[in-house]
Amino acid sequence: MMIMFACALFGATATSVYAGDGHHHAMAEAQKSHAVKGEVVAVDKAASKVKLKHAAVPELKWPAMTMFFAVTDKSQLEGLNAGDRVSFEFIEASDGAPLITHIKPLK
Repeated sequence: MMIMFACALFGATATSVYAGDGHHHAMAEAQKSHAVKGEVVAVDKAASKVKLKHAAVPELKWPAMTMFFAVTDKSQLEGLNAGDRVSFEFIEASDGAPLITHIKPLK
């Protein structure tokens, strides 16, 4: 009886981990990071956003354009000013909106 309970418990755990693994993999795919260079057009610290004129992002089939990006951490906006050249990395959030994970001025 104890062996059957252990097998049932192990089987359920293995199924759980396996099922979760597929979901986790899908989330990782959806959050692929993209590295881009651009120029700061405006900084909105209150809204945790930065407007960037950025280079094309070929893997997303995006042409070069100017758009707002939200940032994961508002402190990343400290010291950024309009006209600064930057390199940044972003992911696409679950709603499809771009979200900057890292941004730094270029020298």
